[in-house]
Amino acid sequence: MGGGFWRDLGALCRSAGLAGPVKRVRRRAAEYVAVYGHVVAPIVDSVLNDPGLREHVDRSLRAAGTKVSFLIEAYATMAGVPFRVDLAVLGGAVARLYDDLLDEYGSEDLAGRLSALFEGGSFSPRNDVERLLGDLYREVERRLDRGRDDPIFTALTAVHEYQTRSRGQSDPEISAVTLMEITEAKGGSAVVVLFALTRPAMSDGEVTLIREIGGVLQLLDDYQDVVLDRQAGIETAAVRGEVTLSDICRRFRVMKRPLAEHYGRIRPFSAVLYAILWIAFLRLHWPGLGVGRSPASTPFGVLMRPGDNLTQKAGQRRRRD
Repeated sequence: MGGGFWRDLGALCRSAGLAGPVKRVRRRAAEYVAVYGHVVAPIVDSVLNDPGLREHVDRSLRAAGTKVSFLIEAYATMAGVPFRVDLAVLGGAVARLYDDLLDEYGSEDLAGRLSALFEGGSFSPRNDVERLLGDLYREVERRLDRGRDDPIFTALTAVHEYQTRSRGQSDPEISAVTLMEITEAKGGSAVVVLFALTRPAMSDGEVTLIREIGGVLQLLDDYQDVVLDRQAGIETAAVRGEVTLSDICRRFRVMKRPLAEHYGRIRPFSAVLYAILWIAFLRLHWPGLGVGRSPASTPFGVLMRPGDNLTQKAGQRRRRD
């Protein structure tokens, strides 16, 4: 990797005020895992009867809920709003399950049925995994207890729209403009939903700012999945070589000023971004990092293990038809 990445990452590190790993990672991860065990795991156990499927889904959702909680708590600290770890682990689990359902389990009409669910209507699941998504989502709604006019639901509708459109990324002829539009809008709206779990009635100005952050985070997610996406025939800017880790790092640096102007302090959030970038870099050079460890064995193992999709193990991905 070129020296530009190291300069940009070093600058991000200095802006975060860190000289070493993020403090208290193990303790916070243990707390998130414990809350997952009280809030999400009982719903998984009650819905999934197949022991093998239940174990695999539980492992995937636990890792997702724990990792997302770090990001949401960092945002809550930066924004000066209360952090709800129950909603954070639920939000991470729902996001993981939703994404994988559309990619792996989804029937042709799943997108329409999920639209009805997200718009406050009824949902008719076709299998146990769909039923699990419906039950977890309803639990989020119950704990959130907000009116349908809250911006979180508008953002959720946008996530679903662009997630559905992302199926077009299996077309090798998809234009770079359309590809970037889908990527940034999907990631941007998804992060608005996650952060809005802690912020009722998020302002339009903050929604715009968070969308920009989410778009960059989606590029980073695509960067980490570049090998799997290439194997599966999924087009991303990272697969095409149009975005590098150095580019993503620079985009995060550009975000520093508007974040500071809006929130006044950015250190908790920038620290987590720094950690995410480092993990991405480590996985680039050591693809097997974390593979083979049970994420249930230690909270730190949850963080370092690549996230398993629901129907495959880390390092595999089914090709889209």
